[in-house]
Amino acid sequence: MVEDTVFEHLRALHGDARTLTIRSCTVSPPMQHPWGRSYRLVEWTFRHDVESFRRVVPAESTPRQIAEAVMSHVPGRRFCQPGG
Repeated sequence: MVEDTVFEHLRALHGDARTLTIRSCTVSPPMQHPWGRSYRLVEWTFRHDVESFRRVVPAESTPRQIAEAVMSHVPGRRFCQPGG
């Protein structure tokens, strides 16, 4: 499963202390638009936080590249899950 491999790379890249704060991480199957490149949607949440974070990565991204995208900061909108 892609999520398990992403978690392994997160631990290797950033250590257990920071990785343990991630509650969930889901990676969609590759999606193809009629235009442009195919992509995957990555969504993750942190413990003790009601906000979920989403990021689009190219479909050909490796689990390591996805882990790097999860841990990198990108300014933008923040989404709150109702009833979190």
